[in-house]
Amino acid sequence: MKENKKLIINQEWDKIFNLFEENNFSNHAFPLYLFTTRLYNRLTENNCKDVLFMSREGQYLKILFEKYCQLRKELGYDVKEIKTHYFYGSRNSIMTASAKPIDEENFDHLFRFFNFFIKPKMFLFSIGFTNEQIEEVRKTFGKKMDKLCLRFKTSKTFKELKQNETFKRIYEENRTKQSTAFGEYIKTFDIEDKNELFFVDIGYHGTMQDLIYKFFDKKVKMHGYFIKNRSQLNLNNSKEGLLGDNLNKALYGSRITKYDTFNYEQILRADHGRCVGYGWDNENKIKAMLDKDHHDEEIFEKYVKPLQNQILEKFELIARKQLSSSENIDDICTIYFYYTVKNKTKSDFNWILDMQDCHHDDFGYVGYPGKAFARGLRKFVFKLKDNIFISKNRCYVRKLRKVHILKQKNN
Repeated sequence: MKENKKLIINQEWDKIFNLFEENNFSNHAFPLYLFTTRLYNRLTENNCKDVLFMSREGQYLKILFEKYCQLRKELGYDVKEIKTHYFYGSRNSIMTASAKPIDEENFDHLFRFFNFFIKPKMFLFSIGFTNEQIEEVRKTFGKKMDKLCLRFKTSKTFKELKQNETFKRIYEENRTKQSTAFGEYIKTFDIEDKNELFFVDIGYHGTMQDLIYKFFDKKVKMHGYFIKNRSQLNLNNSKEGLLGDNLNKALYGSRITKYDTFNYEQILRADHGRCVGYGWDNENKIKAMLDKDHHDEEIFEKYVKPLQNQILEKFELIARKQLSSSENIDDICTIYFYYTVKNKTKSDFNWILDMQDCHHDDFGYVGYPGKAFARGLRKFVFKLKDNIFISKNRCYVRKLRKVHILKQKNN
């Protein structure tokens, strides 16, 4: 990254911001630190004793949360004891486990996002059918399996699929087996209060949380804390975006920190594949079964781990400085995230293009349609979006900087 001609905030903070010059994405440490501090505050306010970090993005969020608690303790702060748990799950696996008998199931958690155009094959994959099971249904369902269908939920094709005997048999076998296995998997967590569960995830709509709520027949209270929330209000199944929330327009700095959530999704990638279901191993112990088909471990080692290591190093520097000085971290992290977008390097753009090329959707749409477009065109679109964001928020950030610097001078 080019050296700044003038200070953004001050020399000490700018030194952390400029620590790694080749990959500016390491500065996502700032919004992720803001997320972590807000998460800690919300959990303590709600007297949370156990928190479940949802795979896969929750793996790194858990690391950051534990690091933050460790640093608080090391620097002499009181630390609320909160047990952290890593919860393997995916929309596919939990949808299968929470499904009702076919005559009662409406698949609303799938169709609320994916209904306009969908193939029967995509639908089956989304509700937990394996490739082998899909091919077994194809034998009796025919060529319609790969045909895009308009408004699938109300279509003749969907009605015929639900009447297909092969589909009904496999659906019921999957549903009952996964429901039992998922129930046993949840029991493996040593959670003090199983009537109130706290989740952390990247978010958007919180489909996994909704499906777990459905699995418990809406009898267990849920709280979800997300990077960004687009969901509606439900007091017994609450969700809150800590960097962006459509229901909380007044969330401080969120017009900046919620930007381009796809990048957060890639930065928070885990070192394992998607959870495809739950089962028992050779020793009759319940476990989550993971997808091995998309080289997730190799992608993590090559693209993600080096960046996460850089972010963790910056995260610790931010924590030590902020916890020692009690500065207003909301201003600092918001301002620096704006400059992270403004100062993207060639390496940053190449990184996100590489991540896009190895991204794979598994729910509703299978694969990733963006890969059909040339890298040059995609890069142009990224830059255009960034320029609009920068132009739209320039005055807002200038005002934030002036107010923050004035506060520091007065202190």
